Amino acid sequence: MPLSATLLLPSPEGHAYSYYTTCYVAAFGVQLALLLRAGYKRGYPLQTWLVLVAASTLAFIVGTKLLALPADAWPALLQHGTWPATTARSVLGGGLGFGMVLLLLRRWLGFGWHVADAFAMPFCAGLVVQCVGCLLTGCCFGEVTDGSWGITYAAGSIPYIFQQQQGLLEMGAAHSLALHPTQLYTLVLCAGTGLVLWLTRHRHWPAGSWALLQAGLLVLGRLVIEFWREPAGEPVGAEFITLGGIRMMQLQWLLLPYATFLLAVWGLFVYHARTVKLTPEVPPRNQPVRNLLVVVLLLVCTLLLPAGALTLPEVVVMKAVLLVVVLLATATVLQGAIATRRAGLPLAAAAVVLLFTNQVPADSARTELEIGLGAGSGAFYEDVSTSGCSSPYSRETFDHRYSLRGGSIELHRYRPENRLTTYGLGIWQGQDRIAYQDLDPEDGTVIFQAASKKSLLDINPYIASHSRLRPGRVGFGFRVGLHLGRLARYGEKLDKWEDFSNANVELGTWVGLREIIYLQGDINRGMLGLGNFTSRVGLGSGLGRPDGSSILAGMAFSRHHPSYGMGFVEANIRLGNSGFMLYPYGATNFDGHHQVNMRVGYRIPLKKQ
Repeated sequence: MPLSATLLLPSPEGHAYSYYTTCYVAAFGVQLALLLRAGYKRGYPLQTWLVLVAASTLAFIVGTKLLALPADAWPALLQHGTWPATTARSVLGGGLGFGMVLLLLRRWLGFGWHVADAFAMPFCAGLVVQCVGCLLTGCCFGEVTDGSWGITYAAGSIPYIFQQQQGLLEMGAAHSLALHPTQLYTLVLCAGTGLVLWLTRHRHWPAGSWALLQAGLLVLGRLVIEFWREPAGEPVGAEFITLGGIRMMQLQWLLLPYATFLLAVWGLFVYHARTVKLTPEVPPRNQPVRNLLVVVLLLVCTLLLPAGALTLPEVVVMKAVLLVVVLLATATVLQGAIATRRAGLPLAAAAVVLLFTNQVPADSARTELEIGLGAGSGAFYEDVSTSGCSSPYSRETFDHRYSLRGGSIELHRYRPENRLTTYGLGIWQGQDRIAYQDLDPEDGTVIFQAASKKSLLDINPYIASHSRLRPGRVGFGFRVGLHLGRLARYGEKLDKWEDFSNANVELGTWVGLREIIYLQGDINRGMLGLGNFTSRVGLGSGLGRPDGSSILAGMAFSRHHPSYGMGFVEANIRLGNSGFMLYPYGATNFDGHHQVNMRVGYRIPLKKQ
């Protein structure tokens, strides 16, 4: 066998995990980018589309693993929740999981059958990238071949170790025997299927036709590729069965009718399209409450998964999508609730989540990086009267409606006995829409009115720290920072640039029994330093834990006519061990003055000490 003519892949020693992981994350990244583009072109609401993408992605990931679990691992999983130490995956299980979730959520979120076609080409592109990782890692390898197109793997690779265990290689061999490059065959299959979809994209076919064609071609191609794949590298249905003189693996006998069914249904769809008037796609309308319910369900599902069910790259992929969805959906729900004076509903729901996720232990010494996204809005009203020795009495009103968005990054350093120091940077951008009126000071008649929009910007570095947190012992903490930029615009100098406040301080402190009750006061904390400067004083509780979730309520004070006060409720919600943190905040005087903010953070452990 002319081994010198075959392709020798680089050694995977020290790189096997990085090869696969890099391509695994890149595959989801490419797929997500193409899905966002497809949703944008089809006019799908971003929130609703991301919810469906997140749910189908989680179902795909879990499905790939469940189908590949060995039979002897199921009793421990079902009885004790123990996830087996296996890295086996099957894309067929992922496809089944994806299909089930699509069937369950499609109608609930308002999508038609056209949505299945939106996934077809991005899925093929993601598989192409993933095949590169499989090729470099050595998984999914083929049978030994005498052909010059075969590939060989260096010592330490999966095929090399397998061939040594089978006695096919001598000890100390430089590389494995030549193998069929089944990973390349699969890559060509996925790329070819994507090309077929692209070439037929303008055909007048019924909704769902492209998804059926894609699935049928991929399943049929997988059936053929299995003839050259090493059974030991197939985690599902690798046993051979002979029927009618034809010897194939169990998996192939299952794929044969499945591929036939998919392609037959696709053929019927295309045939009937000649005589049936096609229904154009109608994008769904955004439904924030339903979106949020699905996201909460997804978070619960991730919490119920046994430890080890999701790898770190899979967790990062899922949380990156859910982070954006939670932020958008929750902010929309809170804003709608404030507008209808029903802010207590989402805040009460947040408190329920807080109660059920509060009992999560924290490591005594660790470092975490928290990445957060946030959005908010507020409204306040100014009634300004001026007079002087040489100027007449005047009266002006300013009705402010401001919005803001941005993000933050925090480094949390936990030391023994629950000492914590946080270094953070927030960057927030917004807009203040001002309705201006010049009134007659005597009878309030409108003399002149106008409207303007002013941009806002805040760069907010800060540091926070607290003492030991021990049950039954008094603790304390502080927070200091700066707000720099174009922070707030008030009515006294409407026509002057100096009307923008360009710098302000951030101060805060708390003292008390953190797990039971504590007193907190702060000025311009976080997002409250932009739009309308706010100071607060309130009572909080850790609901039984000094280092878990917490809730704070009290009075907030910021500029508003005729009074400055508002009642506020704020929560710090840790979603189990998922790494997610929710920071909802709402304040109102129920008479035109309100603030509502939502920040969602995701904590990534950096090291444990």
